[in-house]
Amino acid sequence: MTLADHDGQLNYQELVNHIYQTNTFDFVGLALKSDDFSRNIKWCFVAGNQSEQFRKIVLRSGIGIAGLVVRTGKPFWKNQLQCYSFADAMYTPIARVESLTSAASVPLVDSVTRQVNGVLLAGYRHDEKVSEQTTRRLSQYLRQ
Repeated sequence: MTLADHDGQLNYQELVNHIYQTNTFDFVGLALKSDDFSRNIKWCFVAGNQSEQFRKIVLRSGIGIAGLVVRTGKPFWKNQLQCYSFADAMYTPIARVESLTSAASVPLVDSVTRQVNGVLLAGYRHDEKVSEQTTRRLSQYLRQ
């Protein structure tokens, strides 16, 4: 069973808090698609945030790390995030407002429709690197 199978029963904030507390990540967040049939993605559940600015971020499919994961349905990771500016295709607002230098992200897939409904992202503010192994570790939390 996956996390999506129990969508109404599980508390996403508890999941985010658990990942944050049991790992060395500086930030953990879960972004979900809006219920209004738009392609908007909003950060709803976070731990380790520096401010409340994440609440103002509204992304569309394909924008930034979260948008890319929603569009492709595949995990993604990137180091040296501070190198990207607003004009870059890989600009990621959550990394900017939370001062993340690296982040890994995995899709939250509905087991019935097989559609991506959200994104779980974890990142670092220091020189810690992320890799495919980081995305595998995050994916394990969604399978529990």
